[in-house]
Amino acid sequence: MSLADVPMRPTTRIWIGTPDGADHELWRYMDFIKFVDLLQRRTLWFTRLDQFVDPYEGVLTKPTAEFFAQVRSRTGFRGGLNHEMWRKIRCVNCWYMAEYESAAMWDLYSKQGGVAIRSRISRLEHSFAPEVTGGSWAIAGNAVRYVDYEHENTAGLDMDGSVLMTADFLCKRKSFEHEREYRLATILEEDEREFPGKRIPVILDALIEKVVVSPTAPNWMAEVIRHEVGTYGLDVEVIQSDLYRPMLK
Repeated sequence: MSLADVPMRPTTRIWIGTPDGADHELWRYMDFIKFVDLLQRRTLWFTRLDQFVDPYEGVLTKPTAEFFAQVRSRTGFRGGLNHEMWRKIRCVNCWYMAEYESAAMWDLYSKQGGVAIRSRISRLEHSFAPEVTGGSWAIAGNAVRYVDYEHENTAGLDMDGSVLMTADFLCKRKSFEHEREYRLATILEEDEREFPGKRIPVILDALIEKVVVSPTAPNWMAEVIRHEVGTYGLDVEVIQSDLYRPMLK
């Protein structure tokens, strides 16, 4: 299926950012079981921020928190977001953004039987059917910004006095820069907040550009993946990574 065949949504509730204005390649690494689950359910899983190992997910940097405290003190404003509550309702789906596959990502997420699906930023919006709106806060995507949580302020005031800031769910500590992460984000609605995340339906033919099998998987694994892809009616190329293939002499 080409992107031209995908029906357009009547009202845009999905906003996809393009870092540097470029149509970057995106990779999502997973094991074989999760790949088959993706084929069967045809959904992307969005994980609640407070479910990640990193306790700084969705937390304001120290200078940013101090900035908001000063704004409240100066203006008397007592509203705003409760960021601890926000961590329990904001959920994200994570991708690796690079023009090449990553040996580190293979090792971390999909070793012997691993699979990576390759997409690109221009495919994301068209991967959601027109009836998918993302709920009350829509679906937003952009690259993660890696910041110094002790010294970097991610907020400021516009000329009209309104607050400008990098969204907290798009900030991570510099220790995670190797992840080169691009995120899709949404929220859990009132009746979903007891769950650790949510599934959102996607059009796999629009989302997936290519399926890549782990470079350390046995040779027959690529044939198994091709069979599964065909069984679920997905028309995409399946190749095995040549990352560790010996150089020709």
